[in-house]
Amino acid sequence: MKKEDFIYASSICCSTWINGFKKPLNVHVARILIVKLDEIGDMVNAVPVFQELKKKYPAASQTLWCKPFVKSLMEPMPAIDHIVLSTKELSGKYDLIIELRGTFESIGYALLHPPQYRLDRASIRLKNKLNKGVHPHEVFTNLQIIAPLLNEIPSEPSILLSFSPSDENIAQQFLVQNQINRFAVLHCGARKKLRQWKEANFIQAANYLKKEHALDIIFAGDETDIPMVSRMQAALDFKSYSVANSFSLSAFGALCKQAQVFLGNESGPLHIAAASGCSVLGLFGPGEPKVFYPWGAKAHFLHEVLECNPCDQINCKYPNNTCMDRISVAAVQEKLKPTISQ
Repeated sequence: MKKEDFIYASSICCSTWINGFKKPLNVHVARILIVKLDEIGDMVNAVPVFQELKKKYPAASQTLWCKPFVKSLMEPMPAIDHIVLSTKELSGKYDLIIELRGTFESIGYALLHPPQYRLDRASIRLKNKLNKGVHPHEVFTNLQIIAPLLNEIPSEPSILLSFSPSDENIAQQFLVQNQINRFAVLHCGARKKLRQWKEANFIQAANYLKKEHALDIIFAGDETDIPMVSRMQAALDFKSYSVANSFSLSAFGALCKQAQVFLGNESGPLHIAAASGCSVLGLFGPGEPKVFYPWGAKAHFLHEVLECNPCDQINCKYPNNTCMDRISVAAVQEKLKPTISQ
């Protein structure tokens, strides 16, 4: 059994032991702990859970247990009252524990400090597997977890991130100092190499956005993307800008909020941009866009489907012509035309 499967099995046993025959609607709720020890995009897709729980229990205190690197992104969210990064920061019992993505440590905490009721992702994952392997979008999977607490799951949940005044100011100062008005944000990196569209393609897309739509180009990324961003900036015959590894996730979101368009690979920044309200075009290859496509009315994506999709994103069946390679620059340009905000 894989470690992840063992965690899921343990989580189901934990919830069964805690809940017994109790019904969640009969539980008095004053304190809620939400466990989401996951990546950036996964955290963004969990935002409707925080919002729905706050609607259901407006007087209850919501504590989010998350990974350190997403803390700054979640801190401005009005539905979240406290954020913790480890069990050392937790105090006492919670009435509800919602395990959106946990670990053995979070399961152990629930067993040592049993809440009145516990809901977990593992049970929904098992249900979906038994249901002919149905995998809804991650937004709905998260909402399915808390469905027993709600009268109904919203049919069109929205995701709109909040940003602190200081982060809004950082973004605005960057634009003012560089005399940038209308602009596009390009994120060319990805956690897995097989998710990356070629640098040469992004260069052509940058030229198109600048020369056909008069948009300034701002490159984004983390520390590992800096060399790639430098190469692309050097290849352009006009001045471009970079915020690679210089903005927090929240400040990056505040910047995207003002952009005319975001173009990027399947990644956490793609989901942040979509949740900022920006028009986005996401490029998908070996992943599962039906499960992880960017959420929102102004979010779009391109995906070249092969018979091997989805794959393990490590060993490619077509290394010289990957699914990302098959997304043409022309297709991206055509998709960008109606995507760009005026």
